[in-house]
Amino acid sequence: MNVLVFAHGPLVTPGWLADALAEVGAEHTMVDLSEGDAVPSGEWDKVVVLGGHMGAYETDKYPWLVSEKDFLREQLEQETPVLGVCLGSQLLADVIGGRAYLGDGKEIGFLTLDRTEAGASDPTVAALDGTVVAWHQDTFDLPDGAELLAFTGRYPHAFRYGSALGVQSHPELTPEMWAGWMAEEGSGDLEAAGLDPSEFSKRLADESERLRVQAVAFFRSWLEE
Repeated sequence: MNVLVFAHGPLVTPGWLADALAEVGAEHTMVDLSEGDAVPSGEWDKVVVLGGHMGAYETDKYPWLVSEKDFLREQLEQETPVLGVCLGSQLLADVIGGRAYLGDGKEIGFLTLDRTEAGASDPTVAALDGTVVAWHQDTFDLPDGAELLAFTGRYPHAFRYGSALGVQSHPELTPEMWAGWMAEEGSGDLEAAGLDPSEFSKRLADESERLRVQAVAFFRSWLEE
């Protein structure tokens, strides 16, 4: 299996996704258009689009987003399975005819997802059966034909449309990745949400094995679809 993985900046890494790729024996190629990489050519069995600090709608500020969206649109037209994570889910929503935009307030921390009937019967989304970690304010509206699978009281969190699957949370997140994000972005968003940065980091470390098992189950389920 040949998997293409889009990153968006040096702090965006596969995390627990790498464990799932190794378990299924998949080869993967990383590409980051924000760092000057070229749009990849060739055929891919699957495509993963990870997160990033930019908005899917900020094409004037990040013109390479246009090229990435065009690539994703082509992959979906070819029915290539594409998984979008956080920014990736927003890019997919935009590409399939929905709308990505700045939402009303940040959503950060450990979250419990509510599932729709379709989400409860979806083996891949159902693998996210414990709390998940999110950090975002951007969100999306889905077009007709897209199926909402999971949500919170504030935002939609998972959907399918054709060969696309989008999830708003960060199942790939490891404690090491989180430490890098904190060093780069600071703890202001956590504190504004009433969360203690040290306690949050400790909880993330304490639950890292549960999160790893949950993430690998989620990614493996999708990779094996």
